[in-house]
Amino acid sequence: MRLLFTTPYSQNLVNLNVVYALEREVSKLVECRWIGPGYPDHIPGETINQSVRRLYGSDGPDWVVINNAHRPTLSKMMEETTERDYKVAITIADLHVNPLEWVKAANMFDAVLMRYLYSPYEKKSIMDRFTYYKKHDPRFYLDNIKKPVLHFPWFTDPGIYKPSEEKEYDVIFLGSYRKKVYPLRNRIVANLAKLCEEKGWKYLVRDRPPGDTLVRDIERLKSEGHIVGDIYAETVARSRIFIFGNSIFSYPLSKYFEITGSRTVAMADKPTSAEVLHFESGENYVEITLENWKKKLEYYLEDDQLCEEIARKGYDNTMKNHSSEVRARQLVDFLKQHQ
Repeated sequence: MRLLFTTPYSQNLVNLNVVYALEREVSKLVECRWIGPGYPDHIPGETINQSVRRLYGSDGPDWVVINNAHRPTLSKMMEETTERDYKVAITIADLHVNPLEWVKAANMFDAVLMRYLYSPYEKKSIMDRFTYYKKHDPRFYLDNIKKPVLHFPWFTDPGIYKPSEEKEYDVIFLGSYRKKVYPLRNRIVANLAKLCEEKGWKYLVRDRPPGDTLVRDIERLKSEGHIVGDIYAETVARSRIFIFGNSIFSYPLSKYFEITGSRTVAMADKPTSAEVLHFESGENYVEITLENWKKKLEYYLEDDQLCEEIARKGYDNTMKNHSSEVRARQLVDFLKQHQ
């Protein structure tokens, strides 16, 4: 089987470096090429069909995998692949953004890779200036996509996120904490420093590094003093607990897998699909709420053995079910099944 990815080159990008690692794992299983920005085979302005003819001639790939597509480019990609002799799979991540358009697009392609399965809210705006979130049918995507769907959650890569025997911090929080989207994170950030100082815990709190997803270059941000790349991975691994919230959307975010893949305790609210992902509170992560996060944090930090046990079981679950190697095999098996 031969795959052509449209993914931008992402080894140097915050968060998306694991996507680069995943696709390298896929290339160990099947033949792969890339036409996304940053790759040698990328030609700006060239359509997907033109790229296929240039790279493959009359014997095209079995699948084109569209990854990290944004809404403005989606309709263009739909037009580019109307007449084709290859199949197209599209990755959908932020379910709360333009669900009608994403479902329409999904049904024009041949298969759908979904990072998440449910979203209880839809993002809306007034005059493209004021954003709000409207309640939405959580099953909208699953009930309206008529093509084969692979639940394709986030994951970790053991080449990036590794355990550390040395623990520098008792608890850390790193990430965005806007109250409208992350109410639990907002509450934690407002109170964590004071709580840690009262208890004598070593802690670290930092905001999300600036920039849009596709332009957050790791080396540039590191030079500006941000905790990204290998520094981020080392910081996660050197903390006993990483505390956060998964947003009003209850997505199983990449943080769950980065943290547990570092053999650090993930302390957060319960995400959707927790059972499918083999997440069990008190076993391999710790579930918290707005009301009980302080008590839970104190309870687990006072019990080193329990903390270490949960971190170990979280790590074992992630290595068994959520590594880049595991996701690569899941993707290849799914595409072969629907070839």
